[in-house]
Amino acid sequence: MNNTEQLGKHDWFAALSPAHQSLVQSTVVVQRFAAGTFVAHRGQLSQYWIGVHSGLIKLAVYSVEGRGATFSGVPEGGWCGEGSVIKRELRRYDVIALRDSEIMLVPAEIFHTLLAQSLPFTAFVIRQLNERMGQFIAMIQNERLLGVDAQVAQAIAQLFHPMLYPRTSKVLELSQEEIGMLTGLSRQRVNQALQHLAELKLINLSYQSIRVVDLPGLRGFGLAEL
Repeated sequence: MNNTEQLGKHDWFAALSPAHQSLVQSTVVVQRFAAGTFVAHRGQLSQYWIGVHSGLIKLAVYSVEGRGATFSGVPEGGWCGEGSVIKRELRRYDVIALRDSEIMLVPAEIFHTLLAQSLPFTAFVIRQLNERMGQFIAMIQNERLLGVDAQVAQAIAQLFHPMLYPRTSKVLELSQEEIGMLTGLSRQRVNQALQHLAELKLINLSYQSIRVVDLPGLRGFGLAEL
């Protein structure tokens, strides 16, 4: 698949003028990253806007002692890092591939050109930033106020955000280990939570995958505690 076909799957690109589409097509960088490798490092200059054509990445920080905190998982179809690119600052988190992933990298200068010249692109970025802020607020709320089972439910439900992640399939090829990486929980505790959610008929479990049966129910699970 060439760059045009890959980019054509993303709504923001389809909304661009032909001239701006051509600009992006000629400058976007497409790279493959193996599971566990860094797409971008904390403390480095934010040189690219990052999109996930296939696979799964996470945004996280780690202390010198090895303690970590995950901000978000970004599945196929999602984009991230626009805030750091807009501010032209050093990246404040690591971007790590949780599985083999094909990543699209839009150079920062091209991003700024689109932001200055394309109203459809500017509108997309504003919506993206607004939705991301809401997601992070919900994540802090969930971590501090919800029980563990509800945290797992919300972590899965967040991958179905219609604006941020429009291409998420109802069948998630997520392992318990990957969910643990997204939530900061142990694999054993994640397994217990998934079994509970399956008993409630919110999800179905099979080897290395989760089928979401009741997305509204999953999104609402545990929120009555708030």
